[in-house]
Amino acid sequence: MRKTEKIYMLSHLSSNSKDELTELLKDWVSFVRILTDPEIFRINDGETEAFNLFRIKEAFEQLTSESNLWLKIQAAGGEFQVHISGLTIVERNIFDASIFSAYHKMVENYCDLRMEKNGTYGYIRSLDEYLYNNVERLDKRDFQSQDELEKLPKRYNYNKEIVVDCNLFSGYDIYYKGLCMTSCWKMYYSNLYFQIIPRQIFLEVQQVQTIEELQNDMVKISLYLDPFKWEAEVNQKYQCFFREQIGFDQLVWTNGVGVLRPPLIEFAFIDQAVQTVQYQNDQLQPVEKKKATYFVTRSSDYIRKEYSENRTRGILNVQAYFPWIDHEGKKMMNYRVLNPELTLDEGLSAYEFYIRQYLEIDIMDERYESYIAVLRFYLPDQFLKELPLEPLYEKLYDVTISNLNQEKEVTYFDLDKAKNHLRVAFLSNTQLEAKNLKMAVEEE
Repeated sequence: MRKTEKIYMLSHLSSNSKDELTELLKDWVSFVRILTDPEIFRINDGETEAFNLFRIKEAFEQLTSESNLWLKIQAAGGEFQVHISGLTIVERNIFDASIFSAYHKMVENYCDLRMEKNGTYGYIRSLDEYLYNNVERLDKRDFQSQDELEKLPKRYNYNKEIVVDCNLFSGYDIYYKGLCMTSCWKMYYSNLYFQIIPRQIFLEVQQVQTIEELQNDMVKISLYLDPFKWEAEVNQKYQCFFREQIGFDQLVWTNGVGVLRPPLIEFAFIDQAVQTVQYQNDQLQPVEKKKATYFVTRSSDYIRKEYSENRTRGILNVQAYFPWIDHEGKKMMNYRVLNPELTLDEGLSAYEFYIRQYLEIDIMDERYESYIAVLRFYLPDQFLKELPLEPLYEKLYDVTISNLNQEKEVTYFDLDKAKNHLRVAFLSNTQLEAKNLKMAVEEE
């Protein structure tokens, strides 16, 4: 991989007034001038001009609450950009490693102060690490060799072009309710995150370099010491482990089938509250659900300022895997909503992953012996017509498959492996809304 050896710094800021907005922008220009000697600038799609401080400050003074302005400044040592929309600023700064080495304390202090006062989210990271984890188009990944490109995970985009599936990378930036969810060298989390993920989860995350509580409820987390050593195996491990502990990929994904890794945390949203379950081993370290012996449950209502948590030792029962239980019909069910449209294998890997997640379980619960355990896949109609059943059976080579039933609205079959059993059903995602997850379904 060809390296730029640059630092990338992102800040999303919200101001409370036009005057505060202007001051934030002027401070940004001062920051740029301290780090570098600005050469040229451009406003929106206008002409590129020689750097002119008076012209830039004039543009700031003319801003209104309806303004939508882009300003870019280039210098020998970096590129600096702000996007102003109303009273919101998105600041992106890219500068050379030599500048960061000379000014790293000032850079971090600058970011700390801005995030404490006006920050929504932000991060500081290696530009190379950002590019590796976030550039999806193969023709834009000119920083990698052809051999390196061939080894990357792929998917389709909505134009049916093959792109890199960055969902599987630890530093991929995804967005949920307007907030950036990522894992990188240094990250800032405002109180808006804590309406989705309880604050205590950030404060108790394991195997990170530092956790700092800044002013105004801001939490700052550093994963490792040197941002330029992001490719080191141990730092890659920290980056991935942080993402899995916080559970970003349990909230949102963009490849249609999810990140096919067992969860270390699961979420449920009820009214204004969020409920989470974290899975831990006997050493109270995060582990995948199947290996857990300790369970940390948290309930947080950010609006009412109510929070509770409980850590218990125990084993999983059937409800941990199949929360919808019909005692009269002796069925229990869980489901996944998938869209294989973007996958290269028509969803085959996802089907196998989730089937094994719900078939290969070890639970002590008498209901499991006498109830039918059902895993439903809700899919777009076009994927129900040509399910890859034969390739799926080949992947499930160690499982006994029986009772295949293909009807107009549902396809299902039964699986047995040792003492475990599972009925797998494929249905239209339109039925998910129509039937509202009721267990009593005639076709099963």
